[in-house]
Amino acid sequence: MRRDDWTKILGWPGYTVFQQEIDEKAKTLKLWVRRKRGNRRLLCSKCGRRIAEPADTTEREVRDLPWGEFRTTVVIELYRLRCPDCGLRIEKVDQLPSKAPFSKRFEEAVGEACESASARRVAKQFGLAQSTVRAIDLRYLERWNAGTRSARNPPYGTWAWTRSFWESPRNSSR
Repeated sequence: MRRDDWTKILGWPGYTVFQQEIDEKAKTLKLWVRRKRGNRRLLCSKCGRRIAEPADTTEREVRDLPWGEFRTTVVIELYRLRCPDCGLRIEKVDQLPSKAPFSKRFEEAVGEACESASARRVAKQFGLAQSTVRAIDLRYLERWNAGTRSARNPPYGTWAWTRSFWESPRNSSR
């Protein structure tokens, strides 16, 4: 496959795949991405201020949605910025909603799976710990509550909150 094909399949606007690695035994896919030429809109991750020049670059590995049977990891090249207000900060990237090692699409998929299944089942489905699924689900609900999701009923009602409370580790003695 050509690099342009990998970039189209990944579907991260403003980024291009420059290297890929497939491990068929372990069923893993690793993609290295960087900004496309001309995509120089650098924003401070804390205050949102536009910064003209990066201080340096760094790499960050995040888990993305699986491609078929392959577990996908994206290694994204990030710029560190010297913000006059905040100091040295990592740039803001829309595909990375938090410092957690998961892409926004992955967190959305886990959050949507939690709408109809328990944290234990979702953890098994995605190969994560239950506590990680709960943390992702909480971030998903916070984004939904902040209005980033389309206007509809809450992802789940009172019963789901009660169910998740009873599934928590502190109540496992019951």
